[in-house]
Amino acid sequence: MLRTHYSAEVPKVNGAKVKLAGFAEHIRDLGKVKFLVLRDRKGRIQITTKDEKLGELIASIPRESFVVVEGETRISYEAPGGVEVVPTKVEVLSPAEKPFPIDISGRIKTSLDKRIDWRFLDMRRPEIMGIFLLESKLVRYMEEFCERRGLVRIFTSRLTSAATEGGADYFAILYFDREAFLAQSPQLYKESIMASGIDGVYDVGFVYRAEPHHTPRHLCEYVSFDVELVCEDLEELLMFEEEMLRFCFSSLSKDEEVKEILSYYEVSLEFPSRVPRIKLDEANEILRSMGVEVGEDLTPTGEKKLCEYAKEKYGSDFIFVTHFPFVAKPFYLMRDPRDPTLTLSFDLLYRGLEVTSGGIREHRYEKRVANIKEKGLLPEQYDHLRFFKYGMPPHGGFAIGIERLTMQILGLKNVRETALLPRDPSRLTP
Repeated sequence: MLRTHYSAEVPKVNGAKVKLAGFAEHIRDLGKVKFLVLRDRKGRIQITTKDEKLGELIASIPRESFVVVEGETRISYEAPGGVEVVPTKVEVLSPAEKPFPIDISGRIKTSLDKRIDWRFLDMRRPEIMGIFLLESKLVRYMEEFCERRGLVRIFTSRLTSAATEGGADYFAILYFDREAFLAQSPQLYKESIMASGIDGVYDVGFVYRAEPHHTPRHLCEYVSFDVELVCEDLEELLMFEEEMLRFCFSSLSKDEEVKEILSYYEVSLEFPSRVPRIKLDEANEILRSMGVEVGEDLTPTGEKKLCEYAKEKYGSDFIFVTHFPFVAKPFYLMRDPRDPTLTLSFDLLYRGLEVTSGGIREHRYEKRVANIKEKGLLPEQYDHLRFFKYGMPPHGGFAIGIERLTMQILGLKNVRETALLPRDPSRLTP
């Protein structure tokens, strides 16, 4: 057994036998007394010895080496956490080379690019590891909510025969002797499965966009949490996502590990009693009154200003914007029966950034084909259409960008901070 306890789990008593494993964060030599601060995933603990042989070994350990320590606990009010370990055995399992390639003490500012180059060493900083622990828990609570609501987890292919979203932001690849595409989303798969009789599904996985720009909000590969439900009312869809995020935020706020992560970034988790909803036309009127240029879609400035408006008027960090024009949205969205130039669609904005896009889908075969043609696309390139010929229930869904949502929760400035292995136009490693 590598360890019996993590540092935070060491009993605060005298004489308990423990075996610890972690990185040698700091070593102090006070002559006859040697100190080693051992860091693991759950914290730090002080190792203290007056033994000459063990002291010499500790003094020789390169910083950030991986070390195993066996010994006994001793109450010490000077030690971090009020307890230290007096070692009986110290073993260096993997020494660290010198110099260490990046500073992980926080004393020296390191560029984001260099930190990503050394991502897995940078994660030795608790606040950086915390980003990905939070992300993991966020997805876990989303999955838990979906399971409680009876949704079925599906695993869709990331290879498609047609560009899901249309447009030019796709990656084309050679699939044996023919062209294929990396999935821009699982959209057409999660819609098609509605024909099976399953009333709701969710899918979590990477999607791909050939975004040629270097911006703090875009990635070429990101994690999408997709939901699709049998429904015909846009409000039903908005309520599902609102209730899901409320459950997630409530669960996260009760999680002790998450509380510590949030403290690193001096942020809190807040969710409104109701997320405000406004149509795009109304949103544009509000933005015009602020002197913001408007169009058929929201600009980054528009998203930021609308969130400021929602915070001031409703006390909400979130706001739903609905009814975008058909010209600005994909072919699979249903048009608004009261105004066919608009769609039954929505974006969810959070603290100044779009984190979700969704809407009611066009489930009627003839109208879906007409939408495809109106977008200048070829229906014969969309194999999924055949499933819409044999009785397709009305349905809708949405997709949440996990890296974006995590970035906004923690108040970070660049989405590459929350992507474990970010892919942008210039990065394919690590």
